[in-house]
Amino acid sequence: MCSANANWLSGTRTRSMKQQALAYIIALVLLIPAMGNAAETIRVNTSIKPPFSTEDETGFFDVLLKELAKRMDVDFQLVRQPPERALVSINNGASDMELPRIAGLEKRYKNLVMVPEKVIDYNFVAFSRTKMCLRSWDALSKLRVGYLIGWKIFEKNVPDGTSITKLNRPDLMFDMLDMGRIDIGLYERHAGWHMIRDHGHDSIKECDPPLAVRPMYIYLHKSQEGLAPLIASQLKAMKSDGTYKKIMDATLRK
Repeated sequence: MCSANANWLSGTRTRSMKQQALAYIIALVLLIPAMGNAAETIRVNTSIKPPFSTEDETGFFDVLLKELAKRMDVDFQLVRQPPERALVSINNGASDMELPRIAGLEKRYKNLVMVPEKVIDYNFVAFSRTKMCLRSWDALSKLRVGYLIGWKIFEKNVPDGTSITKLNRPDLMFDMLDMGRIDIGLYERHAGWHMIRDHGHDSIKECDPPLAVRPMYIYLHKSQEGLAPLIASQLKAMKSDGTYKKIMDATLRK
């Protein structure tokens, strides 16, 4: 009798252990893909307009990010926000990545980490109806100047006392310039060319030379700091193997 009970108890324990092991294996199989998917999705802020980023995602940064995603085996999810809100969003951890931005923002936004390889050079230029020559930022002081809210380089360099109109959309700025309501619109060269070409602003000209040429960078929230060296190395590889130039030639034109 005792032997029968012992055998019954032994069999019950064995079945219980097998059931527990099976449940563990099933849970592990279900969990691994879910963990992998979560780790591979990187939320990317951008406030950039055509030709750098477009609604159909054929702009320069759109194509560049797709190539980076393929090489890094991750998924970049674009989140479009106004410039100032985009910076606050990534600094608060609501997004993982932001581009493109000038160097040094981590001094003001303490949760940001800069990827140490430039993503592009931006030519910051003035546009006008007269193609005037502006040799320095100080030349703006007696003019009516417009630029987009959140563009830190303009906020920092346009002289105090200048008549400034801040706008939230580039088409509004170019409309005001075309109508003579401002004398100068400050913008990036390629983006300005796009506005002139695709929005019929034939009377507007680029003022030469650029007021500034700055390398632009990708920023990460500090929780994604480990991606910085990988992104930098892949950008360098794309420049070395010719992929970067092909993307630029295909997406940026006058």
